Amino acid sequence: MSKELTGQIAEIPGPIKALVVIKEPKVAAAIIKKAKRPLIIVGDLATKYDEKGFDSISLITEVGKAVNAHINVTGPLIRKFRETGYDKVYFMSAPEVVDRLRDESWKGHDGNGGYDLVIFIGFRYYYAWLMLNGLKHYAFKWLKTMSLDPYYQPNATYTLPTMKIGEWREFIKKILNIIKG
Repeated sequence: MSKELTGQIAEIPGPIKALVVIKEPKVAAAIIKKAKRPLIIVGDLATKYDEKGFDSISLITEVGKAVNAHINVTGPLIRKFRETGYDKVYFMSAPEVVDRLRDESWKGHDGNGGYDLVIFIGFRYYYAWLMLNGLKHYAFKWLKTMSLDPYYQPNATYTLPTMKIGEWREFIKKILNIIKG
C-alpha cells in the first residue's frame, strides 16, 4: 500500500475517493487560481506546525488575498486573522459552515453567491474526514474540495499526499509563491 493511502483503520470512504492526489505545488496553485469563488476553512490546528520562517496565518491570508478568497475561521484563531487587516475573514463553526455549503442556495458569507472550491487546512484528520465526506455526498454537483493538511484525505476532491512536516511547509510556501506569481 502506498503511503498516500493512509487513514483511519476500518473507515471506508466509499467508492469515490480523492480524484487527484496533488504531488506538485503548481497543480495545487493552478486549481486554486482557477476557482471563481474560493473559500478557505481554517481549523484550530492551523498554527500547530508554525516555526521560524513559517507563519500559517500569514500564509493563509496571503493566499486568500491573492485569489480574492473568503477565509472562514472556525475557532479561537479568529482574532489573529482579523489582526491581519484582510476584510474577507469570517467566523463560523465548522459544522455550521459545512451544513450551509451543502445547501446549493446559500449565497456565501457576503450574499454574493455560493463557492465553487472549498479549501480545508488546520483540522484533525478524523474531523476533516467527516466534513469532507458530507460534502462529497451532498454537494458534489456544485462544489469541489481540497485538503491542504499534511496527510492524504480520501474524501476531498483534491488532496496532498501524506508528507513529513518540513516537506509540507515547503510545499505550502511554493503554492503561495506560484499563486502570487
